[in-house]
Amino acid sequence: MSESSTATVVAQMQFIPAALAGGPVVASDLRQPSDISISGPVAVDIQDAAGVEGLGLHSSGFERVHAPTQVQDFYDCDEVMGTYYAECKALAQHLTGARHTFTFDHIIREPERQFNGGGIDGQMRESGPTAGGGYVNTVHMDYTDRSGWEDYLGVHGATVPEHAEHVYVLNFWRPLSESVDDNPLAICDARTVRSEDLMPVDIFGYGANNYSWHNIGIETFSVCAADRHRWYYHAGLTPEDVLVIKSYDSDGVIGRCSPHASFVHPQPVGIPRRSIELRVLCFA
Repeated sequence: MSESSTATVVAQMQFIPAALAGGPVVASDLRQPSDISISGPVAVDIQDAAGVEGLGLHSSGFERVHAPTQVQDFYDCDEVMGTYYAECKALAQHLTGARHTFTFDHIIREPERQFNGGGIDGQMRESGPTAGGGYVNTVHMDYTDRSGWEDYLGVHGATVPEHAEHVYVLNFWRPLSESVDDNPLAICDARTVRSEDLMPVDIFGYGANNYSWHNIGIETFSVCAADRHRWYYHAGLTPEDVLVIKSYDSDGVIGRCSPHASFVHPQPVGIPRRSIELRVLCFA
């Protein structure tokens, strides 16, 4: 893989200590206030992915896609659920060959807060940093190999389709502000990640109380830093671009799905970032 033609920045990202990786599942309940943090800053080389060969959704675990949207107002929850969900499902089907797709939640991120939309009541609700709101600068993976979908679908009266041969979850991350280069998203090449880098964390209470995973819990991975990791970001993303991140793969999460986190660009450009993320569960 060629890495000679693009720019690299050095930025601080939050990782768990290496001594915690590879251990048993840790429970974290954001509904119980706590000031405890197990993550610390590490200086990381993050390369602009433009022109880098060999990157892609089914190789490195992420891909930039030019995908204009028909949504006029992303703060109109009904419009997002009626239009944007369908757009992302169609793109997910194109990228995975899925026969069945589900999505019930979206998240809009702003400095120090987020808006959870959809969920169990079809409404938009605000939550702050104690519930995961704002920019998430702690390196993580959204799901683990143990993630199951029965409870998530069951919250919405749906069931796992029969005869699915392959299951994916794709995270569609889109700028809403004209620039997101003050706080871009860094993504790690999935092929550089190993099991010994990861600590499973079962999170309850994430997001507003209408978020589908809020009460049923979701098992994620926290990540320790490793010299073998290769980190990238996409400079100059616009609201007509979507960064697609593979969050789950039934063939195995480790080595196929990408750790990621926000980082403060050392030479920030533009206004404070606003972005939307929406995950599509795909059964192929």
